Amino acid sequence: GKTARVWTTGCRRQTSDDAKTTITQSASRTIANDVELTHISAPVKLTYTITVDFFFNDTATNVIYTLSLHDALPISSGDANSNSILETSETWIYSATYAATQADIHAGSDLANTASVVTTEVPGSTTDDATTTITQSPSLTIAKDVDLTNISAPGTLTYTITVDSTGNVDITKVG
Repeated sequence: GKTARVWTTGCRRQTSDDAKTTITQSASRTIANDVELTHISAPVKLTYTITVDFFFNDTATNVIYTLSLHDALPISSGDANSNSILETSETWIYSATYAATQADIHAGSDLANTASVVTTEVPGSTTDDATTTITQSPSLTIAKDVDLTNISAPGTLTYTITVDSTGNVDITKVG
C-alpha cells in the first residue's frame, strides 16, 4: 500500500495512514463458432469460422481448441507476434471445413459442430455450437408408356412403367 504523511508547524509529531487497493485478476474467454450455411438439402462443403478471445490483464497460455466434426486446425490469424500466447490485445481466428455427404442427407440429422477452447488460466472448457439443418425432400415421378397407341384387333399391349426418384434422399419400399 501507499502511505500518506503530514507534518504541520503546530503539531510536533508525524501522522500517517495507509491505503490499500486489492487488485483481483479475473480471467475469462469466449469462443464463437459460425457456419456459412445453416440449411442444406444436398452434399456441400461447410465452412466454419471459430473466433477465440481472452479477457484478462495477462495472457492465455496452452490454448487448445477442438471441434466435434473434424480435427482442429492451426490458427488462421490473430497471433500478431507468433508467440502462441493469446494476449489480451489479440483475437485468434481458426477456419475449418466439413464435407457434408449424401450419407448425411440420407441420415437427416442436424450437423452440429461444437468448438471448444481450454487455456491454463481458465479452468474447464468454453464451447459454442454451429448447427446446419438438413432438409430431406423425398419425391418421385412415374411415367407409363404403351408400345401400341392404336389397335384395331385383339392383341397384346406391353406397358413400360418408369419410376424415378427426383428428391434428395433414397426412397425405400416402393411397390
